[in-house]
Amino acid sequence: MIRILRLSLLLFALLPNAQAQTSLVKLLSPSIETSETNAIQQVESLNPFFDALTELKARQQGVVNILHIGDSHLQADFLTNTVRKQFQYEFGNAGRGLIVPLRVARTNEPHTYQTSSEAIWQARRCIFPDAELPIGIGGVTIRNAYPGKRMNVQIRSDSALGYQFDRLKVFCLRDTSSYDFNILDASGAVMASVQTSGGAEGQSPILVDLNELNDEFSLESVQTRPGQNHTTLFGFSLENGQPGVLYHSVGVNGAQFSHYRDARYFAEQTKGLEPQLIVVSLGTNEAHSAALTMTEFYTNIDALVQNLQKANPQATILLTTPADSYKRRTQANPKMAEVRQTILNYASEHHLPSWDLYGITGPAAFWRKNHLITSDGVHYTRKGYELQGNLLYQALMQAFNDYATHRL
Repeated sequence: MIRILRLSLLLFALLPNAQAQTSLVKLLSPSIETSETNAIQQVESLNPFFDALTELKARQQGVVNILHIGDSHLQADFLTNTVRKQFQYEFGNAGRGLIVPLRVARTNEPHTYQTSSEAIWQARRCIFPDAELPIGIGGVTIRNAYPGKRMNVQIRSDSALGYQFDRLKVFCLRDTSSYDFNILDASGAVMASVQTSGGAEGQSPILVDLNELNDEFSLESVQTRPGQNHTTLFGFSLENGQPGVLYHSVGVNGAQFSHYRDARYFAEQTKGLEPQLIVVSLGTNEAHSAALTMTEFYTNIDALVQNLQKANPQATILLTTPADSYKRRTQANPKMAEVRQTILNYASEHHLPSWDLYGITGPAAFWRKNHLITSDGVHYTRKGYELQGNLLYQALMQAFNDYATHRL
């Protein structure tokens, strides 16, 4: 018999600072209850994803992959880290999942890992489409032209889960001029050597099995033949071989639907993560673009969705609306409501599940009254993002509970 999950605030007791988090949700619940219900629309489209969760829970075998795509609201990973931990406490921890060398690219990075290098790497974000470097799965690309240079990765888990890994998926540019590389342990010993040769038609990740669990590694570029002249990295998936959930997050400051649509290898490389669910949380930056019409916005949504569906025909795509925010720090931004409605219309017309964060929490004054938005009027505090993550997980688990109940 399928175990029915009990969704309540007590579930948050599994998380760090649980008492503070529970108190926060209780404090805000009256405001939330006066707005729309925290529920998924077109929820029946999530049934294949719920089937995968049910199978994982029942058999304790395999991995369910979730990919969450967004902008600066996701880059710091507070929202997605909240959802990731709750899924993994309930369904099993298969690893940290996708990480991107954001600090090496000279931008902000999640607190749960650190990338570093003594070398200066060329970097590009997807919001600059005319820049030289191609964009892959991480929305941010780094490149180094010299052999022997190293890039280091260290995991910093903030929970009891732990994210040691014994296998990697390395997303890198694979062409005839790419350096090969070594994977080194903390002492500098070689754990694996990897050849990167491959054409533009073969930008799948390179799978690297390690002999033991690690919490850090270094990637060292190696010239093994004439003509090699670059290492170009998009990201890594850190995995432990255990059954459970991998919750991959991609967030780029300033990103819009059109940026991911136009990223050369982005959609192609998403299939390397084998996602059963793809969550797309964009729209804030479009709402701050005076020139963008809602007709054009709708077209941009459609283009990205089609790219993702083509690469991942087995995946369900869940669209979310952004929470309301201000323009110029304090002024109401009426375009936020237009963006919200356009996302909901698209989801309804294309039979995709949607989650209306804007409708659940209401106008931006909600966030300011409860001290959950920062002084710029656009970004939220860590507690604000954690609340958003808790609401998303709650909505998904309530839908899963309903689905499981009807299957009994």
